[in-house]
Amino acid sequence: MKNDNIPCCAADALRRIRQIPINGISTGICMLEESIAAVKEQDLKSDSEICEALMKKIRIYNYVPGGVEGEYTRAIMEEYRKSVRPRGQYKAGD
Repeated sequence: MKNDNIPCCAADALRRIRQIPINGISTGICMLEESIAAVKEQDLKSDSEICEALMKKIRIYNYVPGGVEGEYTRAIMEEYRKSVRPRGQYKAGD
């Protein structure tokens, strides 16, 4: 079924929140893993395409304030990059 990853209710959505640092503040992002997985399936090549697709998915489930959109994008892209690297190969600042 196409909508298997959509939370069935608020309680299910709350279980899918992951905390990541954005601008030095721990911020809850709903459906982050599912959004990353969906973008990986698209097999996009450029960072700009990946950023655009990720943020489009993230905005479905999260409010992203305009004044800190760039910080959200950087933090979410960092999480994406961690997910595509083999374990142990991520270095801070990469």
